Amino acid sequence: MKRSRSPLFNLRNLIKQYIIVFLMLIAITGCRNEHSKSGYNKKVDSLKTSIDSTIQDVNNQPDTQKRSTAPVPEINEEAMQRAVINKSDSSFTVYNNIRADYRIIGYQLPDTSSKKMVLFSVFTADVENNPGRCPYGSYYGSPGKEDLEIKYIGDQGNFVKAFINNAKGESATIYFPKKWVEFE
Repeated sequence: MKRSRSPLFNLRNLIKQYIIVFLMLIAITGCRNEHSKSGYNKKVDSLKTSIDSTIQDVNNQPDTQKRSTAPVPEINEEAMQRAVINKSDSSFTVYNNIRADYRIIGYQLPDTSSKKMVLFSVFTADVENNPGRCPYGSYYGSPGKEDLEIKYIGDQGNFVKAFINNAKGESATIYFPKKWVEFE
C-alpha cells in the first residue's frame, strides 16, 4: 500500500516552487540593462521639453551659473554682539558667537562708505570666500594674534581708530563705528 502525503506537505512544496520561479524571473528581468542601450541616461532640459515636447540632449551645454549667495539678513541692533576693546592692553577682540548677530566692519576712513578693510560676522555669506574682498580678510571671530592683530588707538568722531597688522606684516589704520564696539 502506498503511503499518501499530507496535503500540508504538498502545499509547502508548491509554494517553494512558486517562490523559486518568481525569484528566477526577477533575476532574469532585473539583470537586463535596457536604459543604457536606449539612451535613457541623457540629461533632459525640462524647459525645452515642455516647449517643443521633444527631448533635447543637454550634456554638452554649459552649466548655468549659480546665483550669488542669499541676501544677508539685517541685524537687530539691540541683540547685536559688539567687539570688545580691553582697556589694559588696547586689544580688539570679536568673540565668535553663533547665537548672537554681528557684522563688525573696519573701514579705511572714518566713513561707512569708504573701503571695507576687515570684516567680522556671524553670517557665512559675509565670511566664506571673503565676498567683500577685504584686504585683511573676513572672519567669524578674532583669529590668533599671529594671524591678525588689532589695537585700539583712539576715537575719531563716531568711530574708533585702530591699528591692524596681519601675518604678512601688512599694517594700516582702520576705523570701526562706535556702535559696534564696547570697552572692557
